[in-house]
Amino acid sequence: MIRTGAEYRESIRDGRRVWIDEERVEDVASHPALKPIVDIRARIYDPAHEEATRERMSYTDVETGERCPVGPKLPLSKEDWHAKRLAVDTVLDDIGGIVTRVGDETVGEMWSLFDGQDVLNEIDPAYSEHIRHHVHHAALADPFHVSANTDPKGDRSRRPQDQDPDVLLHVVRETDNGIVVRGAKFETAAAYATRRS
Repeated sequence: MIRTGAEYRESIRDGRRVWIDEERVEDVASHPALKPIVDIRARIYDPAHEEATRERMSYTDVETGERCPVGPKLPLSKEDWHAKRLAVDTVLDDIGGIVTRVGDETVGEMWSLFDGQDVLNEIDPAYSEHIRHHVHHAALADPFHVSANTDPKGDRSRRPQDQDPDVLLHVVRETDNGIVVRGAKFETAAAYATRRS
């Protein structure tokens, strides 16, 4: 299944709790700090539905017969990698700029785990089963698969408790509503990523 940009926008209006500068973001899709990336992300979905770019941005899954996005598809051949490159070029040509989250960059980490199933099986066969399910789900469900970047590591010759506390992200206090943190910025795409079951 491939969603449209409009479906993507609606999917992030789900009551998630996002905070910027200690203020709650009521609508992630329209907040000035998030809207530009939401608009770009929404635009990335639409070419898979448009006649001129549909074949570059999607493929037909042999098991389900559904159209699926090229980005999160598990690459099994050189042709799959070429198709991914063409899809990324299509997106970047369309949006006229640079965006680092175009579809397959973090699901690729899952492909590495998929390839390492023999090692996962040595630890616990359930891990191998879970990664197969996740990779298959990502290929069919078209999620916005994301990662997060942690704070700077500071002086690695010193223990965290010996660092300047404002260099590292740290908890200032806990409240009934969650934690309050201070320090270096923690960046994640989770604010504008979609949840799918």
